[in-house]
Amino acid sequence: MDADRQNALARREIIAAHLKVLDRLEELVEICSTVAGDTSELRSAVQFAFGISPIAADAVLTMQVKRFTPSQRHMIQKELADIDHWLQRSMEA
Repeated sequence: MDADRQNALARREIIAAHLKVLDRLEELVEICSTVAGDTSELRSAVQFAFGISPIAADAVLTMQVKRFTPSQRHMIQKELADIDHWLQRSMEA
C-alpha cells in the first residue's frame, strides 16, 4: 500500500470518529465529566463507548468545541466524502 493511500485511510479513520462522536455529543461530555482517572483511562473509555481506535480517541479528545457547529459538521462530512471518493478512485487505477 502506498503512503498516500495509508495517509488517506488514517485520516478517514479520524474523520469518521469525529462524525460518530458528533452524533452522540452528550455521551462524550458525560464520559469526560465522570472518568476519574488520567488521560489514558479517558482515552480507553472513549474508545470503548464509541468503538474507535486509540488514535481516533485521541483525535476526538483534542477536538475543539467549534467543530460541534452545524457548518463544521458539514465540512467534516464533505471531507469524509472526498476521502472516500479519492480512495475509490485510487483502487480503480
